[in-house]
Amino acid sequence: MTLSIRCATATDIPLIAQFIRDLAEYERLAHEVRFDEAVLEAKLFGARPYAEVLIGEIDGSPQGFALFFPFPLRGAGEVA
Repeated sequence: MTLSIRCATATDIPLIAQFIRDLAEYERLAHEVRFDEAVLEAKLFGARPYAEVLIGEIDGSPQGFALFFPFPLRGAGEVA
């Protein structure tokens, strides 16, 4: 068994969208999930990305994801 973590790419948008929907279903919040995959792609992979995504795989099969919002630090814990 091989575990790998990789940066998501724009070709992963359908996968990321499904992970978001699956999480919402698990949390019983599926009725709250409304987004357009084209907008999601622009927000994650456009000229000014709002967030980053990692994909976790086992033997090349996607198993999970992490979506996070990186904030640069100026120093001593101050957010820029």
